[in-house]
This record gives sequence, structure tokens and C-alpha cells, in this order.
Amino acid sequence: MSGAGAASNGGRWNPPGVEMLYLSADPTTAMVESQPSLDPFKPVTLISYVLRNARVFDTRDPNTHAQYDITPDLLATNWYTHVVEQTQAPTWDLADTLAADGFHGASYASMHNDLENVALWAWNLNSEAILRVIDQDRRLPKNDKSWR
Repeated sequence: MSGAGAASNGGRWNPPGVEMLYLSADPTTAMVESQPSLDPFKPVTLISYVLRNARVFDTRDPNTHAQYDITPDLLATNWYTHVVEQTQAPTWDLADTLAADGFHGASYASMHNDLENVALWAWNLNSEAILRVIDQDRRLPKNDKSWR
């Protein structure tokens, strides 16, 4: 799995050029999160996955906020403004801090429906943060020939 798609434009937890995986606990949330609000619908592929042995910081738990100076305004940051203005989004700084403290990612509430999303900045490293696609019916292509 690659975070190259998120690296192309950046995201809530990563500046452009930094790979990140953005996951949702719910398919509807995944769809709305993947579509910029003003653009026409863009194709996406939804997959199921399982994540094991990951240290994921839960930003939805207010009891965790004081340690990292997390505020509702920080979590609601319009990260895309920072991409356009080429400034540093506070959520990017928070991701760097959490990564330095050994976290593989962060869970956060969707701005669309408050359901859970997870941003992973480290996955499939040694025996930590193991992310596997669930494809028991073998429906996903094994190579890129189907995209040509």
C-alpha cells in the first residue's frame, strides 16, 4: 500500500510530498472524505483492511489533548489553506510530534459526520503497524494491468 496519493496534494495530517494513508471506519465516510467538495466526483477504490500492532493516537478523546496542546481549533484547521499559502499546518506539526513519540498514526473525527478516520504515517514496519487488505474473494487486481 502506498501513500503516494496523499503525498501528491497533501492532507489534514501531511504536507505535499509526504506519504500518508487515510483510512475510514465506514465506507460512506471514506467516500465523502475522498472527494473535494467543489470538484466533480473522482474515481476511488474502496478496500477493507485490518490494522494490527499499531500505536494510534486518539484525538477524539479530550483526555489526551492537554499533553499535546490540542484544541478543537487545531483539529478543525483548514489544512488546504496552508497548502495554497505554503505555510505549515498545525496538524502537520502534531503528526511530526506524535511520530517522534512513537505513534504510527492518529484517529480523528470526520468533518462530515463525526465518524472515525485514521491517518497512518508509518505502516508495515517490522512487526509494528501491520496493515493488510482483506480480499478473501480475490477481487482486487494483482498488478497494474487493469488500470491501462
